[in-house]
Amino acid sequence: MLPISIIIPTYNRSTPLRRALQSVLDQDFPRADYEILVVDNASTDATRAVAEEAMQTHGGHAIRYLYEPIPGLLPGRHRGAAESRGSILVFIDDDIEADRGWLAAIHDAFRDPAVHIVGGRNLPNYAVPPPPWIDQVWTRGPDYAYCGFYSLLDFGERRREIDADYIWGLNFSIRRETLYRLGGFHPDTVPRRFQRYQGDGETGLTIKLKEQGLKAIYEPGALVRHLVPAERLTVDYLERRHYFQGVCDSYTAIRKTRGFKFYLYAPLFPASEQELIAYRIQTAYTCGYNYHQVEVKKDPRLFDWVLRENYFDYRYPE
Repeated sequence: MLPISIIIPTYNRSTPLRRALQSVLDQDFPRADYEILVVDNASTDATRAVAEEAMQTHGGHAIRYLYEPIPGLLPGRHRGAAESRGSILVFIDDDIEADRGWLAAIHDAFRDPAVHIVGGRNLPNYAVPPPPWIDQVWTRGPDYAYCGFYSLLDFGERRREIDADYIWGLNFSIRRETLYRLGGFHPDTVPRRFQRYQGDGETGLTIKLKEQGLKAIYEPGALVRHLVPAERLTVDYLERRHYFQGVCDSYTAIRKTRGFKFYLYAPLFPASEQELIAYRIQTAYTCGYNYHQVEVKKDPRLFDWVLRENYFDYRYPE
């Protein structure tokens, strides 16, 4: 078995995929000790050509291309895991660029047998200068800063144990045995027509990891830069992103309580630009949360889907 498998689920983003692939090929890490699996989630662009080009021009690396026709991030992740040969599974997004020491840092963090999951520093790669309101969506402290809207996180220069909920899917490493013992990922990033089947992605996995008291590590050397394109630096994007988060949080709540509770939001009329932004995104969150609650409450089959023990059989009910 190889030490590490890097799994890259991707859908119609061949240009950033090319950069992500190049960054994991350029690692300061023995090429014989890791493989790269590109899981194409039924793309219609040049994704396959990009993967095949990398395979042809980097013959010394173990690179495989997999075509996964069922849409959504969950099928891509679980297909990659099933086909992989590594004892450590490293899941990344197709729009990151990894630092040259990224993989070595991950490998080093797992030398401690008590470590089950590792995340790293996720810094922004803004395609254009960000708008003035960007600071409003960051949370900052004396030794940390994070922005869940864009999966950005910096917890400083020191390796340390952290809450596993801060290990996000763009830079997510886990022991193979742990992934399968905990039941794998939950549904995530589903197409709009399957929105009611959305789940909480890696959050469901990290919740179970915490419940079992397993160790999660922040490794600052596991550094990636996450592309934030211009179209995501808008309030409209924040609204869509928060609606999506409401759906995810409804899924988590139903699994926890086995019941339903609608979210109420009655804000004061916004008096400033900052308050208007907060009002818009919180309203979107409420709509997404309540949409999912209604959908699950009226459909017993969907309720069963939410409460499934695992999703290794990741086909949608319809």
